[in-house]
Amino acid sequence: MFKSLAFLLILTFTLMIATLSLSFPTSQLSADELISSTIERRATSPFTKLISNKSVFTYYWVANEVDHKSNSVVTLKDCKKRTVATVNRDFAIEMKTEGSGRGKSGDVFNFDDCSCGSSFNCFVRLDKKKFPFGLAANGNALRPFITVAANDLRPGQLLFIPALVDLALPGGKRHNGCVIVEDRGHGFGGKHIDFFVASESTYKTLDKQKSITNVQVFDGTASDGKKCTLQNYTV
Repeated sequence: MFKSLAFLLILTFTLMIATLSLSFPTSQLSADELISSTIERRATSPFTKLISNKSVFTYYWVANEVDHKSNSVVTLKDCKKRTVATVNRDFAIEMKTEGSGRGKSGDVFNFDDCSCGSSFNCFVRLDKKKFPFGLAANGNALRPFITVAANDLRPGQLLFIPALVDLALPGGKRHNGCVIVEDRGHGFGGKHIDFFVASESTYKTLDKQKSITNVQVFDGTASDGKKCTLQNYTV
């Protein structure tokens, strides 16, 4: 009798648990299902042609003479050794790294079409209205957050760099990941993207927000012909 009663109690309890389980919808997903669900919700980029799975990523900017306080000066000359300007020596040295610079006078200087070597006979003065940040290798004005330098990619090639997507820029805009090869770099080889950001202070702000040292690089033209959009980022 006691065995029958125990059996009935266990059966009743089991039926109660089953009824409660059916009353509530199952919401738990496996790890794979959760990952799949997240991917489905995420917007899929149409730019899938991988150019480089890992390229070194660096920044460059316009050197600024007001940032240099030493008293030593040098004379800048062009490739024909014609005098261009007399400027702070440390500023001139920085320009040999960055490629362009803004003097205390507001004049904009840029590499000329020759190698500097150990001298400073390799600079020209630009029209600062046409080229406020300097001149790219393709003859266009450098464009902050759009122009990149690369030595193994075709000039004018659009690139999509996922690591730049949603990066907060000065002025409140966010980057969409689209850039264009307009410049060449010196001091590095292939699989290297040098990103133009206008000023050293901007570089420091961006690097503090998100440290980027290596990136994936995709062709900015999709298989259906759609091109990524170069935004107008003001600084």
